[in-house]
Amino acid sequence: MNKTLLIVADLGLLRAYRETQNTADRQPHLELIEELKPESAHQKLSDQVTDQAGRFPRGGRAANTSGNLSAGESHNAEAEQDHRVISQLAERINALLADEDVTRCSIAISGAIHNQLLDAIDPKARAKIGQALASNLAKTDPTELHAHFEKHRD
Repeated sequence: MNKTLLIVADLGLLRAYRETQNTADRQPHLELIEELKPESAHQKLSDQVTDQAGRFPRGGRAANTSGNLSAGESHNAEAEQDHRVISQLAERINALLADEDVTRCSIAISGAIHNQLLDAIDPKARAKIGQALASNLAKTDPTELHAHFEKHRD
């Protein structure tokens, strides 16, 4: 059986819908089959980092010398966190598209992570994606999603 999926994602939410045809009115219907809310995307960075200011000596001097303590901040912590979340989203999309019954997929990804997430998806899974929008539709009502994709069809 051929399945068509519609996936919408942003940094904090992924929703996957299976498209089904309503026999009564022949309108496509979307059935939610997956929802992922990466936990780390919803936490403050300060809640995830356990090191407190003053734990790291600055400049190689003794740690107990007054005024020689560094905050020990990781300047790339937010980027690293985003990268982990994007990898998690890509893994889930890869798993959804690995189903051999899935033949087509349309996807809408928040513009901020659009290219990164598409690059992180396996080429075999990416080959099933017929339409990829750089739009944040993750919280859009499912009844309105088809209209957004139709607007951008060639």
